[in-house]
Amino acid sequence: MFNSIIGKMAKSSLMAAVLMGASVTANADTLIPTDLTRNIEQNITAQLQDMLLTAQRELSMSIQAQISSSMFDVDEADEVVQTAEKDGLANVSVKE
Repeated sequence: MFNSIIGKMAKSSLMAAVLMGASVTANADTLIPTDLTRNIEQNITAQLQDMLLTAQRELSMSIQAQISSSMFDVDEADEVVQTAEKDGLANVSVKE
């Protein structure tokens, strides 16, 4: 999912670069009208911002999932240690 967002961002950036390059190198009579160019640039900017927000949310959720998984693993390890300590103490008291 994160890779597809990066791919979309790259495509949008490439499209913006092509449009900017075309507007610089084209003749005056074949240029895209200013209003249309402005609208396209605004749309590209809005899409890039949306993709960045989505990527940020996904990254945050991924980090939260990794942290919760790590905390769960630590809790499991603590339970195993506590159980082992209890079993060890029980075995010692039974042997005495």
